[in-house]
Amino acid sequence: MPHLTHLRVDHLENPLALARRSPRFAWRIDASDSEALTQLAYRIVVSTSKGEPVADTGWVASADSVAVSVPGFEGEPGAEYEWDLSVRVGRDGEDTEEVHARGSFGIGLDSWDAPWFEPQQEPVVEEGPLSIGPEAFAEAAATAPLAERLHPPRFLRQAFTLGADPVRARLRITSQGVNSPSLNGAPASDGVLAPGYESYQHAISVHTHDVTALLHGGENVLGVVLGDGWYAGRISILGRSAQYGRILRATWSLEVELADGTTTVVIPDDTVRSSRGPIDWSDIFIGERHDARRTVDGWDAPGFDASTWQAGRVLAAGAEEVAVALVPFTGEPIRRVRELPVAGILSTPAGETVLDFGQVLAGRVRMTVRGEAGTVVRLEHAEVVDADGNFLDNILGVNKDQADEYVLAGDPEGETWEPLFTFHGFRFVKLIGYPGEPRREDFTAVVIANDLEQTASFASSDARLDRLVENTVWSQRSNFLAVPTDCPQRERAGWTGDLQIFAPTAATLMGVAAFLDRWLTNVRIDQKAHDGVVPIIVPLPPATDDPEPVSDDDLFNIRAAAGWGDAITIAPSALYRHYGDIRFLADNLEAMRAWVDHQTASAAEVLPRRLADADLTDEQRANHALLWNGPLNFGDWLAPSTLEGGEDEFQAMMKAPLLTAELTGPLFQILSLDLLAASASELGENELADACHEHAGKVRAAFAAEYVEADGRIQPDLQGIYVLALAFDAVPADRRQAVVDRLVELIHEAGDHLDTGFVSVPYLLDVLWENGHRDLARTLLHQDTAPSWLYEVDHGATTIWEAWHAVHEDGTVDRVSMNHYAFGCVVDWMMRRVAGIELVEPGYRSTRIAPDLDGRLDRCEAHVDTPYGRLAVEWNRQDDAAWITVTVPVGVTAEVELADSWSADGDLTLRHGVHRLNARRQAALVTA
Repeated sequence: MPHLTHLRVDHLENPLALARRSPRFAWRIDASDSEALTQLAYRIVVSTSKGEPVADTGWVASADSVAVSVPGFEGEPGAEYEWDLSVRVGRDGEDTEEVHARGSFGIGLDSWDAPWFEPQQEPVVEEGPLSIGPEAFAEAAATAPLAERLHPPRFLRQAFTLGADPVRARLRITSQGVNSPSLNGAPASDGVLAPGYESYQHAISVHTHDVTALLHGGENVLGVVLGDGWYAGRISILGRSAQYGRILRATWSLEVELADGTTTVVIPDDTVRSSRGPIDWSDIFIGERHDARRTVDGWDAPGFDASTWQAGRVLAAGAEEVAVALVPFTGEPIRRVRELPVAGILSTPAGETVLDFGQVLAGRVRMTVRGEAGTVVRLEHAEVVDADGNFLDNILGVNKDQADEYVLAGDPEGETWEPLFTFHGFRFVKLIGYPGEPRREDFTAVVIANDLEQTASFASSDARLDRLVENTVWSQRSNFLAVPTDCPQRERAGWTGDLQIFAPTAATLMGVAAFLDRWLTNVRIDQKAHDGVVPIIVPLPPATDDPEPVSDDDLFNIRAAAGWGDAITIAPSALYRHYGDIRFLADNLEAMRAWVDHQTASAAEVLPRRLADADLTDEQRANHALLWNGPLNFGDWLAPSTLEGGEDEFQAMMKAPLLTAELTGPLFQILSLDLLAASASELGENELADACHEHAGKVRAAFAAEYVEADGRIQPDLQGIYVLALAFDAVPADRRQAVVDRLVELIHEAGDHLDTGFVSVPYLLDVLWENGHRDLARTLLHQDTAPSWLYEVDHGATTIWEAWHAVHEDGTVDRVSMNHYAFGCVVDWMMRRVAGIELVEPGYRSTRIAPDLDGRLDRCEAHVDTPYGRLAVEWNRQDDAAWITVTVPVGVTAEVELADSWSADGDLTLRHGVHRLNARRQAALVTA
């Protein structure tokens, strides 16, 4: 019997407060694998929470079940709805059958009238570098004691009375700072660190919680703890505090409906009282100190005496201090998503006690401890131990302490504590001052992240490849926390370059549609503030947003960067392909156009520095006026060979930009023009599509004329530039083979190692695969000496490293991040080319199944949870025979394509069901 599952509204399950008033609906049809079902028609009826129908599609003859609209429906702000779904399915040769399901959703508020409450507090101390420069990555200088520098969270309490138990209650809350709300002593939700990290100067998200079960007739108490968080705490590259503000505030609206139809709305007023609690300080980077001797029991429950608590300031919603747009938070909140036990307790050569959790992660430690009152236990966090096995703080920079302290109350039964408003990137935790002998069961690593569903798996006959995929999942989980960050310890910044590199892999491995939709909203907000330029970091902290040169080193003055700003064209395109929701293109089309217009204008205005005084022909000047090659960008950042030579760290990092930026600029200009053209075409904007296509052709011709030599050489003769030129079709047909040949020569000259940098590595293996060098692509994937993916695995990595040589052969550890997801982009290639699951039409509606039977694996099993359901492939190979099993969800068509050297039995066009194919190698043919 088929049934409907995975009902989603704007990619979310029963969301309470959507930002869009006309959402899109999706569902999956789950049925036994032998039923061979097809969806014939659907009907959606939308009703109010009272059961009154407000919209009805009627029966629509369609197989669509992804991003489906209800024509004419526009929800009312603050209202909640139910939707009844009916679907007609058919079996081959049998009558139709109807199946039904019901979901719910709410629309968030589009205006905010509730006042803000500002508790009495000392302003946050402003400190840290004023702008990006070498000092931001230097060893932290000695500073004043933390107690003098850091800010204690504020505890807020509001008592109110209800005439009866509620039938419905919604708490809408946000803050300048992070908040933890409770009602009658119970958490209002299982989320943490709300409202997250955003472009606070432009907009702040409001979280909505269903709190019906937490309220009762009589006295009730709303409690709110406010901490610095990203708003006032030390954040981003600089580790600078108070970038958005120095004062913490909160606003809320508690809407309560009683059985008799009456409603009560609780908002901040002069009855709110505040105090400091047992938390001495809590900083998002530095850490948290909790003095359990100062615990105030029952502070957020009825009956507590708050007579000594302080009044605060109530500010009107439009007051200058809070004059910022408040928008509904949509997406999955940050939650505690995993818990890991201690894998081992180390007694290091230095005589220190170190907990090893066996996995690099983002989160914090929950600890149980017994001891005398006043005992201070300090927990210091790091990702690695050094070559001798000693605890190593591998993170450079100001205010990157990653240390928590707990002061015992002296409870003989033991005390259990977990920090509230901080998190760390770590695997190892050094214990200082812990009373007695630590036991494994007294410590748990609590993993926090936005609670995204994992949507893919990969298992093969090579355990190292499986670990590579697992490492990538862990890096994504660690860094998809509030925003897509580069690393969860040193910077935690939303680098646009990291995200665009990883976007296809991210959308394969996890359900990131709502998460990245929210981030792209911030990209557009920050872009608008910068006149078409997409910042290199989003949200862009104010101290980082300095239009004036901040350093003698050009690296720190880059504002518009190829492969970073292009996230605005690359990410929406990847999301549309994976999720089949055209709004990813529609919402971002004007932002894409603004970015491309910036590239075009800059190309016409700025020549490369080396040509400033050159005697150029008219043709050369015309070519360079088309090419976005003037301003310095990061180039093919961190290309391995450019880091060699013995210079200091910053000189080494500058080599790739100085060598390659002139070429990466126009190459990504071509890509963005292509993606804008394709997006415009999908949206019916044909005039724009034609204009972009025509302009891209001119840029390609200019690039070839200026940079691609007759023998196929492209200076500076580095792998990455050849890869990008081939991947973006910037090489004329008569020179393409020569360019491919030179790329292959460079790889062989490097001992069959990659030498691609940050922006070219995602395209390397595909370029080889598509140009007749499949076995070389396999060699690079399976390479196990540095630089390579499997070198990391063989040297104990449990996440993806920032640098290919982060741990050297002798065990020496570089002071870099051990948790950067970007180079995990290879997993997208592995899923498509090795496992053989490749989407063809958006949302996987049409999919290519092309397992690599000529490769180095004997077995591979993988799945992707597509918007239509689970698409899975399992294949085994023995000598010249192979067995392939493909599971296809309802609504997807899968075409099996094998290399020319293989043939398979039966129909190779597969629809819903489980299909088993036998394949055999053709002796007369050779592999591609």
